[in-house]
Amino acid sequence: MSRLPQTPSASSQSGKPRLLIVSHVPPFPGLTGQQQRVFHMLRGMRERFHVSFVTTTNPLFPDLPERLPTICDEVHLLPSLYHRSLAHRVWYQTAGRVYGWSTGLKKSHYLVGKLELAPERLAQFADPQRFDLVMLEYWMATPSLSAFKARGIPCVLDMHDVLWQTYKRDLDRSSRLPAIVKSWVLNRYRRQEETAWRQFDGLIAINRAELSHVAEQVSPTTAIFHAAMGVDLSRWSRSWQPAQHQGQPVRLAYYGGFGNPANRTDAMICYEQLMPAIWQRFPDAELWLVGSNPPAAWQSLTEDNRVKVTGFVKDPQPILSTMTAVLCPFNGTFGFRSRLIEVMALGVPVVASPDAVYGMELEEGRGLLLGRTNEELIEATFRLLENPAFAAEQSLAASQQVEQRFSVQATYHRLADDLSNWLQQRRRQS
Repeated sequence: MSRLPQTPSASSQSGKPRLLIVSHVPPFPGLTGQQQRVFHMLRGMRERFHVSFVTTTNPLFPDLPERLPTICDEVHLLPSLYHRSLAHRVWYQTAGRVYGWSTGLKKSHYLVGKLELAPERLAQFADPQRFDLVMLEYWMATPSLSAFKARGIPCVLDMHDVLWQTYKRDLDRSSRLPAIVKSWVLNRYRRQEETAWRQFDGLIAINRAELSHVAEQVSPTTAIFHAAMGVDLSRWSRSWQPAQHQGQPVRLAYYGGFGNPANRTDAMICYEQLMPAIWQRFPDAELWLVGSNPPAAWQSLTEDNRVKVTGFVKDPQPILSTMTAVLCPFNGTFGFRSRLIEVMALGVPVVASPDAVYGMELEEGRGLLLGRTNEELIEATFRLLENPAFAAEQSLAASQQVEQRFSVQATYHRLADDLSNWLQQRRRQS
């Protein structure tokens, strides 16, 4: 194990309670919503806690030892077992599949909870003299709870999503399994996830709807917190300059990482089901598919010069700021579409399905137009395209709504306050 020194600003004698955050997701390079959440969580918790971070080494992120000490007080890097060699990766991939078949869980549950962050590897941190609170990222790491609970250290789970709902969408997309089998597989997974929640002293939900669902599944004594995906407004500040104001064709976009099958599906809905109607009225309108890992087959879409596939863009803000609107025809009420918060912070209006913003506490009409059907999504888009004054009003409302509700201060810093107050109350009651 590699233990990195504390940063000069950190002090274990500061009087702050000591928090250990355990995550298989690194906070860098910040290309995914998962990585960004861990990044902001670490920085936000330092407002009220002395923060230690445990993760594993990864050859894909060689600069972790240099970058991690800038955002937390103490870093512990466990040597990766999975990445030791190609032979190890093949072996553990196979073991993970067997584990998944036998348990009804996913391969990631084996790689995280049984291998990289297994209880025996984390037992060295189960010391109440060193840590007052442990936070686990994702329920895959639930097996390690046994090490901390045996020593009386309270543990909270940052859920990120209700993962059985994500799994449901994956199963619905698959046509290979009969409906009765899909239902059995999903219920098996769901029971295990909800059982895992009940083992924690506290849970952090990412949206209000998921918070309500979780509250129905756990004991009244379990603390439940809410922390939406906040956005760094110093990087995502209002800068809306739609292309048509510069005499260029109207631009619409879908924005997301296309390594995610759900994002690929939604992007193609924009292209195949929404844009044909929009092109009838605005024949020069452009559709931009902005995000990393687009399928190679999408290059054929660009034979139509109105379709742009960007691939990975390190700083997407200048491109996104030229869009009249970002489209999101999402299906499935779970998780948190942090990309929508980013574009709204830029002042770009969003046209989305109700599912896309379910539980996110976004107000319709404040930079957000909703459509329950493709026809309604198209009509909402036309409202923005045909009325520049209305689009400008929505742009301002979008950025104002994000500033009020989704800044880092309103999300992660507030969570740090809530966790600190809860921990103090536990101490008084013990």
